[in-house]
Amino acid sequence: MEKRQLEKVFVSKVDEYDVQKIKSELCASFDALAIDLSSFAGKKVVIKPNLIIKKSPDGAATTHPAVIEAVISVLNDAGVRPVIAESPGGIYSAAHLKASYRVCGIEDAVKDYDCELNLDVSSEIMEYRGDKASRSFDIIKPIADADVIIDVCKLKSHSLTKMSGAAKNLYGTIPGIIKFELHAANPDIGSFSSMLCDLDRMLIGSKTIIAITDGIVGMEGEGPTGGTPKKIGALLVSRDVFASDVIAAKILGLTVADVPLLAEAASRGLIPESADGIETLGENVDGVVLSDFVLPKSQSIGVLDFFSKGKMGEFFMPRPYVTNKCRACGECVRSCPQKTIAIKKGRAKIDAKNCIRCFCCQELCPFVAIKTRRNPILNVINKIK
Repeated sequence: MEKRQLEKVFVSKVDEYDVQKIKSELCASFDALAIDLSSFAGKKVVIKPNLIIKKSPDGAATTHPAVIEAVISVLNDAGVRPVIAESPGGIYSAAHLKASYRVCGIEDAVKDYDCELNLDVSSEIMEYRGDKASRSFDIIKPIADADVIIDVCKLKSHSLTKMSGAAKNLYGTIPGIIKFELHAANPDIGSFSSMLCDLDRMLIGSKTIIAITDGIVGMEGEGPTGGTPKKIGALLVSRDVFASDVIAAKILGLTVADVPLLAEAASRGLIPESADGIETLGENVDGVVLSDFVLPKSQSIGVLDFFSKGKMGEFFMPRPYVTNKCRACGECVRSCPQKTIAIKKGRAKIDAKNCIRCFCCQELCPFVAIKTRRNPILNVINKIK
């Protein structure tokens, strides 16, 4: 089991997307955490936002451009010219990147600053020997070449991983449809979380990473793209993606054990089993903890592990289904790692027998036409438990 020094997490209370306010809080956090941005001058610094889907920032599915603008402004003041790089869901192409930067508000936010919007869609294999397995990852070129990664995530619910934060955001360093292949190779949440943990450890071991969590307005319900905006009022900064997510989880009313990726990290000794083991600075975390955060239906089962194992689990597990909002655009067909979706009679149809419930189709549907159906028996159990 790996042991490492735990990093602190700076918590700011920020209620709106005011660039100057966010910039002020970032400067305060960097000072408190002894992060000297001027030391990054002359290095390859990449800002990695969450641009999972081409949506307006008001939808809370993507990192808000005001946060990106504030980060770039602080970096420019320190003499740093960053690159913004992301691999959104779907095909990794220059045209897709341009559209994502435009629709998500990033293009307008950065136009007055010294930075670059990455359009290089090449990738590079990075080797990793972890404590779970020897593996390698195909990583987008600007991240592979980076000295420093500024991981600017969006705090959201997630149908597969329960929560999406700084650690999950690094999955966007995998190019395009290679992400679907990794879903197919890791069809259950345990193996998927182990793979994500390996990916994070590989990047942490080779790059300087600063995690910035946009929790000013997050997403609850059927995240990471089909949920509802939720005002959280928090901005987190840390040198440690895992420690940051432990505090983010606490803010959402979740424990380390509740979030599979964090539970995996704790099993490896990367983080404590409770948020009490993470030192925070700035705002008192208890002052921003939510009591009414809504989880995705796929994650709010609330029953014993008995109902998630083997054939019993197959019967009880929530699954995606297509609603009448479907416009037969084919995005779900292209994004399904198991190729279990087809367009039939002008509507997408999911082959439930072969579905691995990765919820990629739900994530990437531009019309929010794919929802999660829970077994009705579990609904009854939840009401009487």
